[in-house]
Amino acid sequence: MMIIFTLLLSPIISYVRLKANSVIAAAIMHGSINGTLGLSIIVIKGGNDLTVGGTGLSGFIVLVITIIGLFVYDRAFAKESIM
Repeated sequence: MMIIFTLLLSPIISYVRLKANSVIAAAIMHGSINGTLGLSIIVIKGGNDLTVGGTGLSGFIVLVITIIGLFVYDRAFAKESIM
């Protein structure tokens, strides 16, 4: 599950790195994800690891929607397209 999570997260972090022209923004995003991803496991009661949390099905769906949203934003609305 972690491999799938990192594969889905890498385009988002790469986009942030390219738009900011700095690895600092990507590092801050990475640290924020590391710090907050465990919160979903703490507050959700029930379920299993395959369906809840950032590395579960719900997290994967959110990452896919975010990737599609970034692609649409970059193609249609961004001043400088990077894709």
